[in-house]
Amino acid sequence: MTVVKKENEKAAETLRFPFVEGSVLITVDSLIYVETDRHRNLFHTADRTYSIYRKLDEIERQLDGLGFVRVHRSFLVNMRYIRRISSYVCYLNSGEQISVPKPRYPYVKKQFELFLSKATEAENVKEMEA
Repeated sequence: MTVVKKENEKAAETLRFPFVEGSVLITVDSLIYVETDRHRNLFHTADRTYSIYRKLDEIERQLDGLGFVRVHRSFLVNMRYIRRISSYVCYLNSGEQISVPKPRYPYVKKQFELFLSKATEAENVKEMEA
């Protein structure tokens, strides 16, 4: 994987992965979640799904600090796409639901709350600068 920063206001992170379908650049904002399916991982974007033979733990390390949280042993979710987390379920903006195991629930909930507070702070700073 290669991480490339675009030179624009958002400084959007762009990731290159060697998928089964070929090497593909994906922006962090477009990656909704990564799901383990047998021995491969599926990268779900709004447009399509890509597959890669790599451990989810390794992918999680690569996406560390980019707004992703491991909600389940088989799911790594982009917090930008989480609508809410309640009653051991992660509700995505797409309508999909991913169960969050009881032992992992407090950690996932806390990470999402931290993400939301950072996003709110960033918006407040932008408004003050405008």
